[in-house]
Amino acid sequence: MKEKRQILIDTATRLFSQDGYHAVGIDRILAEAGVAKMTLYKYFPSKRELVVEVLQERMEMCASSLSLFLEKFDTPMEKLHGVFMWHDKWFREVNFTGCMFAAAAAEFHGSDNAILRTAASQKKGLTDLIKNLLDPLVGKTVAMKLARQIVMLLDGATLAAHVAGRKNAANDAWSVAQEIVLLEHSKLQTA
Repeated sequence: MKEKRQILIDTATRLFSQDGYHAVGIDRILAEAGVAKMTLYKYFPSKRELVVEVLQERMEMCASSLSLFLEKFDTPMEKLHGVFMWHDKWFREVNFTGCMFAAAAAEFHGSDNAILRTAASQKKGLTDLIKNLLDPLVGKTVAMKLARQIVMLLDGATLAAHVAGRKNAANDAWSVAQEIVLLEHSKLQTA
């Protein structure tokens, strides 16, 4: 049986991803989780702390899932393509509701808060992963610039899939990413 703390996190994750952070109140989370308010505050003294924990767990789950998915590919370019394939699979899930990190950043803006730092940490982790894949293809000096551009493509694809229903957005973004990587790779080869 799941412990009550995990039940709260799972319930909050589902509700926040469906309806947003501000639209979901503590009472609704408690009602759907079947947990008492005292239990909630034992684990999470505030809703903000619950949001941070939801994002932390989501970040770890996504990073682990992506890492495991990429293990089946051999070359850096195949692995990079795998990042887009993982996103394509995610976009096509029945319960796809967009990026919880982007939504959190939009709802909890302000430069000094744990929610925004957690959302930024997820983007940094993805950027670093992509940079590491790009290093052998384009060299260290270009890899970070391209990694940031690729994360922007993925963020745009996520938004297009969520808002416009463009389930093929990850494949469209891959077409652009592949072109810019191959262009930079060819520059490196002819230099």
